[in-house]
Amino acid sequence: MYRYRSRLLFILLCLALLCSMVQATIDLQITVRDSIDNTSIPNAAVYVNGQDVARTNNNGQYLLSHSGLSDQRIRVSMLGYDDWERIIAKNETTVLVNLTHKAVTLKVNLYDSDTLSPVAGALVNISAMNYTQGKESNAAGIVEFGVNASMLYSIDIIAPNYEPRSSTVAVGMENKAVQFWLLSGNKFSFVVNDKDSKAPISGAEVYLNAILAGKTDERGILSTPVTRGKEYTIEIKKEGYETVTESQIISESDALYAADITKAPLGAFVYVYDENHSPINGAEIYINGSLSGTTNQYGRGTFPDLVFGSYPVEVRKTGYVPSSRTIVVSNKSDEYSFTLPFENANLTVFVQDKDLKIIPNATIALDGTVSGHTNDNGLFVTKVKFNQIYNITASHDGYQASSVQKQVFQGNATDSVTINLEKTMDWGFIGMIVIVAIVILVLFAAIRIFGKKPGHHIMRRNEI
Repeated sequence: MYRYRSRLLFILLCLALLCSMVQATIDLQITVRDSIDNTSIPNAAVYVNGQDVARTNNNGQYLLSHSGLSDQRIRVSMLGYDDWERIIAKNETTVLVNLTHKAVTLKVNLYDSDTLSPVAGALVNISAMNYTQGKESNAAGIVEFGVNASMLYSIDIIAPNYEPRSSTVAVGMENKAVQFWLLSGNKFSFVVNDKDSKAPISGAEVYLNAILAGKTDERGILSTPVTRGKEYTIEIKKEGYETVTESQIISESDALYAADITKAPLGAFVYVYDENHSPINGAEIYINGSLSGTTNQYGRGTFPDLVFGSYPVEVRKTGYVPSSRTIVVSNKSDEYSFTLPFENANLTVFVQDKDLKIIPNATIALDGTVSGHTNDNGLFVTKVKFNQIYNITASHDGYQASSVQKQVFQGNATDSVTINLEKTMDWGFIGMIVIVAIVILVLFAAIRIFGKKPGHHIMRRNEI
């Protein structure tokens, strides 16, 4: 009996150990970092035994739980980095993944800012973190570096007889090319921009001690030789802009002179007329979409603050069709004229006779010019201008033509006029009646004259 119980306890103990072994799991902490700066990399893709299972958290970590019965093949992938893949032993609890940036090419092109020719023999140094690399530009002014993707690099350029240049370049996932324009060491640059828009101004004249040094190019830049350590009176002139004048000593360390110039008020006059070239008083003038003024009794609007440039202008007046166009202000007090056509109204002409019977196909003339014909309802619709007197004539065969005067006043978009026509005498029919009557009278007279019988003489008794 005792032996039987011992065997039973042994079997139960073995089953408990087996169950505990089956239920045991291993937690593997995966930490992903940048191999250069050791920073955590969030959102990296983690593959376990070929299966995409997770993304790293904000700390660049992922906790993988597995049975611990077999080794785990771990692969980590992240945009801009080379993939990392290892076989991790089944009993390992931590693994550090250092991702290496992908290799891309950074190409630097160097040009002379005046001649636009390549600059050869320039020393170009690039640096990022604890990494520095330097090369000289070739005959084409090109330097190429093998760099890491997703990195920010500092670039320093030193070339004989040129001003040094420094800049930063952000390298993405692909090969990158940048350009630098080097300034000659014995020259000084003037940079001219519009004060309001910050746009470069080409054609600005630069004077040094009252002598024209040159004009700015399309970039708003003029590079010219100067003697450093000397005081200059600098003048910058541009049509439509206020002149800038300043005295300055150009030292050895000075590289450029930047000037923001302001447009000079030129002013402009806007004249507004109607179709008859009569001035329109009270016309509203909109510049750049805003109401800027109204015309006076002479049809003139004055805008003294307009500066050099282009302006969209719209002119409005009740009773007239608006007019708009772009004006270019380039000279002092330029004048610009706008003509506003009269607005049109719908005028309906109704033609009938004295018996109120409609007359279709009647000819309608406005001021002596035929405009059309009435429809089957005796109506004719036309466009007329406000405040203008029209002489309207209606005519039709068999009727006497009739005319009326009509003026459509402002505010009445539709109006009508009725013209009554009287029938004309049918002289042909009347002539036929007269001819027939004459013929009858002539026949009657002929019968009276030629139709009498000869008389018979009766002898009287006393004549025997």
